[in-house]
Amino acid sequence: MTIIATKLHIPRYRLPLVERVRLFHRLDEGVNYELTLIVASAGYGKTTLLSEWATMLGQPAAWVSLDQRDNDPARFWEHTIAALKLACPEFGEQAVLRNAIEDTAGDSLIAALINELHRISQTQIIIWDDFHLITDSLILKGVVYLIERLPAHTHLYIASRVPPALSLSKLRANNKLNGLEADDLRFNTEETTEFFRKSSDMQLSIQEAAAVQERTEGWATAMRLSAMSLPKQADSDVLIQKMTGMECDISDYFLEEVFSLQSETIQQFLMETSILNRMTGELCEAVTGMIKSELYLQYLEQNSLFLVPLDERREWYRYHHLFQAFLIRQLKYSEPLEWKELHIAAGKWLEEKGYADEAIEHYLMGKEYKSALFLLEEMASGKAIKEWTMLGVWLNIIPDAFLFDKPIMLLTKLAAQYLSGRTEAATKGYWKAVQKLEQDVHSLSSETSQILQAGLAFLTAFRTFLDRDFEFTVQYSKEYVEQHPPGDLFVGFGNDRVGYHPLWEIYVSDSSLKLAEQVVISLLDIWSETKHAHFVAHLHIDLGKLHYERNHLREAERHMRCAYDIGKSCDNRSLMIIAELWLTGIAAVQGEWDTANNKIQKLEKQIITEGSLHLSKRVILSQAILAKMQEDEKQVNQWLKTSGLSYMDEIPLSMTREYSLFVVILIERGQMEKAAALIERLFQIENKIGRQGNRIRLLISQSRMLSLQGEIAQSMDTLEEALALACPENYIRTFVDEGAPLGELLDQYIKIRQNQHRQPDKKVPLTYVKRLHRLIFPLGKEMNKSSLENSYKPSITVKEKSVLGLMDKGLSNKEIAEELNVSLSTVKTHINNIYSKLQVKNRLQALEIARAYELF
Repeated sequence: MTIIATKLHIPRYRLPLVERVRLFHRLDEGVNYELTLIVASAGYGKTTLLSEWATMLGQPAAWVSLDQRDNDPARFWEHTIAALKLACPEFGEQAVLRNAIEDTAGDSLIAALINELHRISQTQIIIWDDFHLITDSLILKGVVYLIERLPAHTHLYIASRVPPALSLSKLRANNKLNGLEADDLRFNTEETTEFFRKSSDMQLSIQEAAAVQERTEGWATAMRLSAMSLPKQADSDVLIQKMTGMECDISDYFLEEVFSLQSETIQQFLMETSILNRMTGELCEAVTGMIKSELYLQYLEQNSLFLVPLDERREWYRYHHLFQAFLIRQLKYSEPLEWKELHIAAGKWLEEKGYADEAIEHYLMGKEYKSALFLLEEMASGKAIKEWTMLGVWLNIIPDAFLFDKPIMLLTKLAAQYLSGRTEAATKGYWKAVQKLEQDVHSLSSETSQILQAGLAFLTAFRTFLDRDFEFTVQYSKEYVEQHPPGDLFVGFGNDRVGYHPLWEIYVSDSSLKLAEQVVISLLDIWSETKHAHFVAHLHIDLGKLHYERNHLREAERHMRCAYDIGKSCDNRSLMIIAELWLTGIAAVQGEWDTANNKIQKLEKQIITEGSLHLSKRVILSQAILAKMQEDEKQVNQWLKTSGLSYMDEIPLSMTREYSLFVVILIERGQMEKAAALIERLFQIENKIGRQGNRIRLLISQSRMLSLQGEIAQSMDTLEEALALACPENYIRTFVDEGAPLGELLDQYIKIRQNQHRQPDKKVPLTYVKRLHRLIFPLGKEMNKSSLENSYKPSITVKEKSVLGLMDKGLSNKEIAEELNVSLSTVKTHINNIYSKLQVKNRLQALEIARAYELF
């Protein structure tokens, strides 16, 4: 998404202003509140007041001038984050933005934003101007979420024409809301006197100032308009006479007077450029055909004709909203036929200069639907899902008659509406398309009908997949492929620039291993011959995850390699790296540390080149997990330091894996209270989402924590709960990957059960528990071939087998080095790898397990 720099610029006016000290004090008080809300109609000076106050602050403020396009959650939050980075260079916007990709609802990004604000010690001021334009429910919900969790040193200032649709009852009840309304913003007698003295060199008596104040109701714009409408050297009598003679609306009265004082050329320029929400000299020239447009803009600014500069260099401007509305009314009244042509001219210039979003809006205003559709077709496939809100809004403006001629764009509209949370509109559009196919089929070409029928099945298949109604996904996938065997509709739609799609975060195996056995295999069978290779690769990853959990590591590796190869063939770097990280993990649990470490180092270099926030996040987490497995305290400490995790953080949905690892580290370091608090909040997330494996993992961590605290009975209860959840689905690696600490807990549980000191509350077969125990501790008194049937045979290299054979003959390390013609350090490396893979600490144990496994 392109950040528009002019939206982050604090407006600065050249005209002389009244220094409204009493209101500045009210704004200063905002640092004692979470939110300062300024609500008043247009023209009361909200923006002027805030901009002057922000300029006088002893520190930068994060300013965002909002417009209607900011009803896209991605655009709203990314501009807010950019404003914070501009105001505070220490603000880590990358750490926040990387959470925007995996969680399209936006909660993860806001949680990460809150955490980042907590990590900055200095006071932060965030100003949202023109907030009345924001109506998107997801944004409004996110703003409330932010307000309720703001750090004490962060303060929000919102300017709006109407009270925003925010639930602020808690703030009011706790006296955390600071507010200014129209009555506060009205000019008082003293300010009225000062204003006319500065703007018109006019000395008003107290009575005259009171009369003007009463007639204008202290409205800032009315004051300004009245001053501008006066002839030169006019005295207070003329002003009072004008005020007394008015019978129409004060804004229209004065605006008409100010407008009529301009030359015909300036009047024409003002009307024709009123269609622009932001303008520069060159754009004005393209719209009006007036070659001196830049000079006209300079004239308007120098004469304070309601022109607001949008950047420091004064290249971009906008009209005051009230003045713009008046000019548009004048244009529509005097030249109604020019409206469309002016918008089309603006659209062409903006398209040529690369401002596609703004060009589309002007084409739509000018009803130039073909040009708008052309641009929308070009940009649709390249927009990631989180950017589809405006796409749906734009396509909804275009009449269906145009969209039925472009069936892919009609389907894109439905997808965009659904993905941006407008489920009702998407559903209504879906049934309208179905009705068109059934009742008006003769008006459509056979090709259009075929595309629509297949496309509607496709959209339903993926909607049910995103909603995790996986059985329906199978049904509608079959219908789609039967109607459209090439399966080439919407290939790549919603992917970001490195090929990531939020779909890659939805795994059937996360919900249920048994369901994954049925659904994923069926889906792979249906989709494998289509051109949706991206989805096929994702299904291979899901199957790989299933096999990994069941401890079928060779099958898991095979599926991950399939996913990697598909990603490589279609240049999808995201899929390649996701698959490669799983291959790294599989190598690690088999003790192939050199392989695992080499893979992760290569991936680290690759993501630096890619510059992908999403991919870097995954690689960094995998590095930390590998370091933890290898007991590399230095690397683990480095991860903790750079991640900046705190047990008090808001937990972004897209970072539960990081916080789960953090829990384990806290437990191992004896920080039980922090671990307990974090586990509790992680449970709340996982219970809501329903990821079974993550819940089991948290129960295991909780059981271990309770055991270390001496709460043995509670520890066994919690462990039994984890086992009861896991046994019916045959979870294996979730337990085995915990290693010896969990093995000891399982051993304790088995002994208590065998000695009949415990009657299980939940049905957990001891055979299942013993199997997990054997996989963690394969060396036991009863070790024989039958006891190893269910365990995974460690992967030992040819060189390592040679070393084992020589160890069995009783040779020393030095003698082994001479026999193999390698260095002593190489032999030690081989032996360390053997110990790691067999999970032993000495030669005797290594040889005993190697014989049992028939490794040499």
